[in-house]
Amino acid sequence: MINTIMRFCPQCGREHVRWVTLKEFRCDDCDFVFFKNPAAAAAAIIEWNDEILLTVRHRDPGKGMLDLPGGFIDPKENAEDGLARELEEELGWRPPSMSYLFSFPNTYLFRGIEYHTLDMIFLITLTEKPILHANDDVAAVQWSPKAIDHSRIAFESVKNALAQYASKRT
Repeated sequence: MINTIMRFCPQCGREHVRWVTLKEFRCDDCDFVFFKNPAAAAAAIIEWNDEILLTVRHRDPGKGMLDLPGGFIDPKENAEDGLARELEEELGWRPPSMSYLFSFPNTYLFRGIEYHTLDMIFLITLTEKPILHANDDVAAVQWSPKAIDHSRIAFESVKNALAQYASKRT
């Protein structure tokens, strides 16, 4: 699969290209080098009383499965600003504050290409339950008990994040 990502060198157009490592693509003719590094993403565990907010994915990968709200960080954006932007896009809401918890590697299969991501997880603790609207990549929002059936979660990184979050809360 990895060789189908780039068959021709984007610099010289020749076909003498190879993947040196999982992340390094090199042209043997012109010595062009491309690094396919992990994409940065951020998600939020939003807690209110004894519940956390989960979203239902509107699109693949994982359409119809559960996820945490969040998404990819844009160029020149820090994780906090990117997460706040994603929450506004997906839920129509900006968080009052957030704190970093941990990160997990993940894979994101999109249109036949596997992207490696680094998913940064933040905690948002609320004193009031906000009015949220499912927008963008979110089909629905639901408040759930903190004990969640992980087989319904779309991504391994989110499963890992929820498990680590639960272990710190007990």
